[in-house]
Amino acid sequence: MNLSDKKTYDMTPFDILLKVHSILINIDNVRERAEEMITAIQDVCWLNELNPIAKHSYEARAQRTIDKLVNDILKKVEDDVTEEFGEFMISASAQDALVEAFDHVKVPLAELLKEKISGNPGFDFHTETSESLIAFGEAKYSGSNNPYRNALEQIKEFIDLKKHNAEVVDLQHFVTPDADIIKFKVEVHISRHSL
Repeated sequence: MNLSDKKTYDMTPFDILLKVHSILINIDNVRERAEEMITAIQDVCWLNELNPIAKHSYEARAQRTIDKLVNDILKKVEDDVTEEFGEFMISASAQDALVEAFDHVKVPLAELLKEKISGNPGFDFHTETSESLIAFGEAKYSGSNNPYRNALEQIKEFIDLKKHNAEVVDLQHFVTPDADIIKFKVEVHISRHSL
């Protein structure tokens, strides 16, 4: 994975700070990216920083999901990007891009923190910004059409349902004590064509 372009657009309307960051990511070798993701997902060192109760709980949640992601999705990747793999690839790549381009700090993928083995019912990934804000990310992949509208509609629905507020109880374990759990950023990461 490499970042080939990064732009920031200041779109501040009505004295509300609004910036849009555009990052173009190139993934030249899909199989290699899947292998990188396997290594990252299986690295559960983030559990070591938790108190014993949280560690016990997240370890149980994460292991089932790790097994499914690695054995049922990532190890089966050859050259094609399926919709299921595409969503995970976009989430992981978006986190990596935010770390590289904007000095964010990764939070374990939402899929690893939820009780459900697969099909997370909220935002797909999170990071902590250099300004100590929690960034909530939604990833969409489509090999044939433009998923921007779907992503934006889902984000609006998540915000209306206050899913970002519901997720902070889990996120508090993975961000710094200075992280502002009230203010947040929403990240949208979309791939609309085959790689």
